Amino acid sequence: MRDANLTVRNYIIYIIFVFFSFSLMVLDFFSNQEISTTISKRINFLVPSDINFNEYFEFINSDLFQTRNNLINENVRLKNEILELRELRVENDLLKEELESNQNLIESVDVFNYFYIKTSPFMRNQENHYLVSGGYDKNFVKNDIVVNEEGFVIGFVDKIFQNHSEVIFIYDSEFSMPAIDKFGNEYLVENNGEELLIYTTSVNELTSNIDFIFTDSKFGQPSRFPILSLNEINVTVDENKISTSLEIEDVNFSFTDIYVVKANDLP
Repeated sequence: MRDANLTVRNYIIYIIFVFFSFSLMVLDFFSNQEISTTISKRINFLVPSDINFNEYFEFINSDLFQTRNNLINENVRLKNEILELRELRVENDLLKEELESNQNLIESVDVFNYFYIKTSPFMRNQENHYLVSGGYDKNFVKNDIVVNEEGFVIGFVDKIFQNHSEVIFIYDSEFSMPAIDKFGNEYLVENNGEELLIYTTSVNELTSNIDFIFTDSKFGQPSRFPILSLNEINVTVDENKISTSLEIEDVNFSFTDIYVVKANDLP
């Protein structure tokens, strides 16, 4: 029992000593080292008088934490740069693909043989077809193709009136148009109300490397205007047929700029 009391007493004395020492250091710090200076003059021990506590604490409070903040900010900046670089890489790949597609489109269309009449849909009729501005007054004729601003065929003129016309667009269930690819294979593109079906009616070369299918003069159309790109569509090739399909909801285009293609009568 006596030993236990002695142990407790020693702990209490130790705690008091630590508390006293800490209090003495704090008091010395806030008294501009008056205590340590006085003690050092009489007894050469403990803290040397040339230690600058203000600089020590300033180092802890400024340099250390400033360095940590700088590291955190630098880490955040690097992460943002990595994300931006990834986005730029994806954008660059998309631009390369678009440039290649546009180059193929430019090479395939003889723009000097045609001119374009800009038009726009303004209402639907009772048959739920769009009416566009321009008709006999613009020399529209039945089956004139309608293209978007990228040059892709999105429909054809079906009925013509004095100053407006009815257009069958590619997502309308009545849409049907013959086409050809670069290998001379002939196709029919038609809408069955649920899917856009693309299949050959005449095969010249069996291949799945189709790229684009176009209009052609042999069908009474302006030559080599692309209707669809099959690069990202799964194409089926069997013994004597090339075919594929596209969901109607995947067929979308902007009504902002659409054009009716007309043959250029200039020599």
